[in-house]
Amino acid sequence: MKKTNSIQLKLPVEMDQSFPCEAVINSRGVGPGQKVLYTGNVKGGPSTGSSGIVKKLYANKAVVDLGILGIWNVPYYFLGKPVVIGAV
Repeated sequence: MKKTNSIQLKLPVEMDQSFPCEAVINSRGVGPGQKVLYTGNVKGGPSTGSSGIVKKLYANKAVVDLGILGIWNVPYYFLGKPVVIGAV
């Protein structure tokens, strides 16, 4: 029997799940073009921790481009703003 060596591929990860973020409460907390994190956990929705760019704001939701995951209408309570650690 031939022995084969297997290798584990490392895929680029967009964000660390333990990365801290500031909660977004309403449309005053974000603006178009701002980077946000999806913090929701909805079956059939984007992956928790996905990062994207806000495209448009509405009263109760934002349209967020999550790159390869597509463009989603996300309620503000599922969004977070990345927090920079150690910024001087």
